[in-house]
Amino acid sequence: MAADYSTETLAYLRREPLFSALTPLTISNLRITKQFNDNKSPVHSLDFTPDGTLCISTSEDESLRLYDCNSGTRRQTLYSKKYGCHLAQFTRDPGCVAYASTKVDDTIRYLSYENNQYVRYFVGHKARVCSLQRAEEGAKGGVVSADQDGWVCVWDLGAQAAVAKVKEGSVAAWDPSGMVVGVAGHRGVGLLDAREMSRGAFRQMPWPQGHSAQPVGLRWVPPLGDLLMVMLSDGRAHLWDTRDGGLRSTLVGVGDTPGGQHMAVTPDGSVVLGGYGDGSVAYWEVERALEEQAEVRAHGVLGGSHAGAVSVCAFNPALMECVTAATSLAFWSV
Repeated sequence: MAADYSTETLAYLRREPLFSALTPLTISNLRITKQFNDNKSPVHSLDFTPDGTLCISTSEDESLRLYDCNSGTRRQTLYSKKYGCHLAQFTRDPGCVAYASTKVDDTIRYLSYENNQYVRYFVGHKARVCSLQRAEEGAKGGVVSADQDGWVCVWDLGAQAAVAKVKEGSVAAWDPSGMVVGVAGHRGVGLLDAREMSRGAFRQMPWPQGHSAQPVGLRWVPPLGDLLMVMLSDGRAHLWDTRDGGLRSTLVGVGDTPGGQHMAVTPDGSVVLGGYGDGSVAYWEVERALEEQAEVRAHGVLGGSHAGAVSVCAFNPALMECVTAATSLAFWSV
């Protein structure tokens, strides 16, 4: 009898060639295969197009650089000298990226990189934007952002003003379904219904006793979004169970980290990778970490190291490829 798979399961199985290859052994064999020394200052954010063909970086040198992931070549360089740039994100609109300003004001700029012209400004933040992420398919907004003062905003790509604004945390991220926004701030970790943001968090998960580090980034663990990874200023990361609100595990790094986007999750959610100040890239097997619970040290370190302190780590959603950044950019593959 043929198996009766749900739509979600079929979508997952269509990506099985990549998912089946993402074993801990394969991840441990990742090596630097391409390196770019384009930047004069540290890179602080990376993002991929959903199909994994392009990668974009932003740097303190006020550049946005696009790379072709298939050919391993630099495709385009843009500058935002007037406003600075941080946290660039591809959107559902082809040829466009949204990024946070670091100078003049805290506006989010919406740029067409194909003609290097601004499409729109998203105005509303009054403090530095700490996180920015595009909405998953099915979500009502275009991007979600959060600032240092704890304001979380959802933006429609066609409007200047936020469609929702609540004071819930300094970092925020959509879940894979596009129906829930995870947030983290001084009160702890919260889950918001993306359709009714004004009601506040429907689930609040307080920080464990003795907690003092600040949240610096969020990553939902795919493909189902049952786990939410909260990266902390001390280099650790909490794994929270979004179904019952429990803290399942804490990943402990191998050294200091200079950035809030230093950890990434593979597309199948099986492995977490993290970059550190000595240039090393460590990894954790998620299932093993959940079984071990408590504080879990890295299960391994990739061979070789990045030249410089790794401030950003990202994993391609469609290719067997990890990208790390310091002042230089490194592509890791098998």
